[in-house]
Amino acid sequence: MDFLKHFQYFGVVFATSLVVATAGQQFNHDKLHWSSTNFKTLLTWEPEAGDPSYDVEYAEHDKDWLSAPNCLDIRETECDLTNVLDPEKSYAARLKKTISTDWWGTSDYFTPYKQSLITAVSFSLDARVADGSVTLTITDPLTALYKNGSLLTIRDVFQNQLNYRVSYQKVGSTRKKETDVDSNVAVVGGLEPNEGYCFSVAAKVLTRADLGAWSQQQCSKAHGPFLNETTTESGAVAPSPTTEDGGSSNGLRAEVVVGLCLLLLLLLVIIITSVVCCRRRRQRRQQRTAQML
Repeated sequence: MDFLKHFQYFGVVFATSLVVATAGQQFNHDKLHWSSTNFKTLLTWEPEAGDPSYDVEYAEHDKDWLSAPNCLDIRETECDLTNVLDPEKSYAARLKKTISTDWWGTSDYFTPYKQSLITAVSFSLDARVADGSVTLTITDPLTALYKNGSLLTIRDVFQNQLNYRVSYQKVGSTRKKETDVDSNVAVVGGLEPNEGYCFSVAAKVLTRADLGAWSQQQCSKAHGPFLNETTTESGAVAPSPTTEDGGSSNGLRAEVVVGLCLLLLLLLVIIITSVVCCRRRRQRRQQRTAQML
């Protein structure tokens, strides 16, 4: 009887040790990282001592594991899964050393459609300052996804789920206003005529809580047309665009004004000189006439 109890006790200890040892071989979720920007999706991990090679597999929920074709026997510490994942489905991934038969556990599930970050967009301004409205033309960022040999834009992927949020404020004011548009053309009205405004744009996906990255601001100058000037994060207006020879457009306008002033001054000198000369010639003729008489 005592022998049986001791046997059971050692059996429990052995089983517990085996579970602990096995758990120690599991790859912690914190060591496997998903990263994705504009649907370029990578799995990354920390390098191991000895510079081993790795194999990566991926799987959908309750589906069989599949080998990542470009991530077998690799020495890099990242695997590009962009071209093998369906953006709208959720996937987990697992990793092991090529020479080992034990997988180091699985990553968290990742869904590119919901979690891939969206970079800042670009846009142009077409202003009607006197009318108190501005038209923004927004360019959809490209993704890393291909269809029929061409890169898809974020609108190709999100379709009618994609909106854009426009943030704007009057130059010199800290009060911001926002408006959402569902197309690439945004008309912002209700602006004070002949006042300067700054605009920035971010992608908004209706199924997400977070916006994409904000674009750089483009601003107008007060009492003048919109100049598409970019501003820094602090709100300061950046220098005006330069011309092909390296000078600024403001500098070019100043040179034209100075040139016109010099030209007018030259014309004035010529006129004065001509008048003086004419008077002198008239005086000489009058003197000659008087002498002859």
